[in-house]
Amino acid sequence: MQKAIRKERLKQIPPVAYLLILLILVFSIIEPSYFSFSNFRNVLIQATPLMILAFGQTCVVLTQGTDLSLGAQVSFTTVFIVWLAQRGVPMGLAMLAGVLAVVLVGAVNGIVVAKGNVPPFIATYGMQNIVNSISLMLTAGSSIYIFSPGYLVVTEVKILGFPVMVWIAAAMFVLVWVVLNKTKFGTNIHALGGNREAMVLAGLHPAKCQIQTFAFAGFIAGIAGIVTLCRVESGQPTVAAGWEFQAVAATLLGGTSLREGKGNVTGTIFGVLLIQVIKNGLNVCGVGAIYQNAIIGTIVLAAIVLDAAVRLREKE
Repeated sequence: MQKAIRKERLKQIPPVAYLLILLILVFSIIEPSYFSFSNFRNVLIQATPLMILAFGQTCVVLTQGTDLSLGAQVSFTTVFIVWLAQRGVPMGLAMLAGVLAVVLVGAVNGIVVAKGNVPPFIATYGMQNIVNSISLMLTAGSSIYIFSPGYLVVTEVKILGFPVMVWIAAAMFVLVWVVLNKTKFGTNIHALGGNREAMVLAGLHPAKCQIQTFAFAGFIAGIAGIVTLCRVESGQPTVAAGWEFQAVAATLLGGTSLREGKGNVTGTIFGVLLIQVIKNGLNVCGVGAIYQNAIIGTIVLAAIVLDAAVRLREKE
């Protein structure tokens, strides 16, 4: 009985976790200084904005969709907050407005997908271009600046050795985990990706849930945008370019399925950390930037294929 329980628990650990451990060992052998608390803390700090964003992407992927506008939403949040603050809006209110703005963007995505019957990939790609254009128009194509003491609170103040931004990511993990596992909304998200027909037969509204999911992902992107703003201390219209694809990769690496409505944000953490460990390890080992994207892409692709193969074998 205990063996069966242990076996079931092992199955719940995504294969990417083992690959993560393997890479840490490999990088530590190549460069002994890699295996240190300070380096692991740096990895976690660098991964924080993407990790938060990936939590939102996980929610969308669970509905059998993807949101390609999330990276643009993060960039827009940094731009819109600074743009408002430059015009005299208190920083706290500007941050609130920035989050609400991308919640609205997410809701529009959901409406287009759910009511317009447009594939999420197409709808959110179009929104990505719209939001990017607005960011570029607000900044005239360059970064905009304003100083706020709040930046230092988020990035410099430490609690138990980690900056506040890491604890914000932890809080977002708890929030999303609770939403997905302990609320009716979370149950509907899983059902939307797993059995939409059953939702209809049960008298639920898939379209409403889809709109809410995209809006919730927008909220999470807004929080990621605030953290990013505190790190870069400026509004940058392209600061999160490509993050949406990294978030999708991290989500899939973490074991969330695009087809079945199955997955969890715990696995997503491992996916994000894998991507960041690869980046950090290559830098520490002195690998040139021109080779890094190819190496990262190869390892991520291999990890996704491995994860899919393991899960297919478990079903047999």
